[in-house]
Amino acid sequence: MTPSWIAYFLAPIYALFPQRWRFADRHTSARFMSRAAVVSGLAEAGATLLVLRLWFMKFFEILGDRYTQNAFTTNDGRWFAPELVGQAGFLAFAANPLTWFILYFGVEGVLRAVAALTSGEVCGILPLCALDWGFRLVMPRRKPVELALVRDEVLPGDASCDIRIASCRQRPDWKYPFTIRYEGAYLQVISLGVMNRGPRPYVYSLRRLPAGEIARGLRDYHPDDVLVPVMRIEPIG
Repeated sequence: MTPSWIAYFLAPIYALFPQRWRFADRHTSARFMSRAAVVSGLAEAGATLLVLRLWFMKFFEILGDRYTQNAFTTNDGRWFAPELVGQAGFLAFAANPLTWFILYFGVEGVLRAVAALTSGEVCGILPLCALDWGFRLVMPRRKPVELALVRDEVLPGDASCDIRIASCRQRPDWKYPFTIRYEGAYLQVISLGVMNRGPRPYVYSLRRLPAGEIARGLRDYHPDDVLVPVMRIEPIG
């Protein structure tokens, strides 16, 4: 079971990272991460408002100093009303690239929170995703070793889940709140754990579908499903 201090304190920070970085951690839990992503997105938007307010005050402080300096040093008789200077300053503030840069993170935070709240999708922030993309672009790609196909192993659960399914293949669509039907029971995927050895390194934790919750992506499951080969479409030419 994921410790509460990880779920409530570290998970919102953990949700800022790209998906590949999150899956490298053994404490990854889609159920916790979707909730943490809502908190993370709202915190990002709130921090953006604070930074924007500080930048607004600093911008007009600099503008006021320049206005005062020009008012006392200019000898050509020109004078501008403070209201006109304020309006021009607001337009300059709105057009400043730094203002747009700060606002981006506010919009990103809101979108991340909405995505996590409506679909359970956990999205990292753009700078870290771009860093991850650049790292993968520069580093040479190693061809992953494909394990032999073996029957899934259904294991008993623990305090955090009802059953666990160990598989030789990762299921791309098995993400919270994906639901399967197994032996007449409706079970919801809540987390994925990856082991570094063994014929079944991908271990999914599932719980019974809570009462009143709608099943998403419902599919019948059998441990032999992974033995069915997937037909790949070869490119023409």
